Amino acid sequence: MLALPEGCIAAVISFTSPRDACRLACVSTTFRSAADSNVVWDRFLPPDSALSKKDLHFGICNNLIHNGNMSFWFDLQSGKKCYMISARELNIGELNIGDGYLWKWFSTDEARCQFPMPDCRFREVVMYIGPFNEFEVSGKISTSHLSPMTTYVAYLVFAQHRIAHGSGAPIKATVGLVGSNNVQNRTFHFPWGFPRKQQDGYDDDCVPKERADGWFESELGEFFNRGDEDNELLMTISECEDTLLIQGIEIRPKKE
Repeated sequence: MLALPEGCIAAVISFTSPRDACRLACVSTTFRSAADSNVVWDRFLPPDSALSKKDLHFGICNNLIHNGNMSFWFDLQSGKKCYMISARELNIGELNIGDGYLWKWFSTDEARCQFPMPDCRFREVVMYIGPFNEFEVSGKISTSHLSPMTTYVAYLVFAQHRIAHGSGAPIKATVGLVGSNNVQNRTFHFPWGFPRKQQDGYDDDCVPKERADGWFESELGEFFNRGDEDNELLMTISECEDTLLIQGIEIRPKKE
């Protein structure tokens, strides 16, 4: 394959992934030149920048957008767009009822001083201080911002607080287009301490999973984005009776 013209090598590499392209660049100087070419990175990014596609890809990975209230990056395996909507960008219920606080906002510095918390992408996090029956969180994102012909999965990203309490009762989640009857409903729960991976008929998708960044995530549902219309994807969580420290809602391509 080393005898092939650089353009042919670049064309082959363009059908892999950003991660594979970086690995193949280590094979030889010819492979590096081919893997760094715009022919390869054109397939991983929209063609709307004067920068080289490789520089643009890595230059905007994990960048904050929307006044610092949303994080944007590319999936290394597929090159598809990923987002996290911060807690501040979400629509949450009433802050308090009577003398009882339902929600309390913390700057990330304040939160780290008061209780252990993993590194956060955003300036603020919010704590739901249950148990109440007024819990509702929702987030929206335009489908035009997502990669076309892609199945996305939405996740609630949160931390377990040391005073976490609650009934462990099922929590309801809904994912679908605004105004559409074709939505996905899911029920999951937070068995605090997470000692049991399967119980009461729940499968692995219905219990929180610890992430590499130290936060936990619970799957809310899936959505297939055709990419031929500009709609709003709505993700809603309700009926929670547990104490949660929420970073946001993450939307990323489903692993094949």
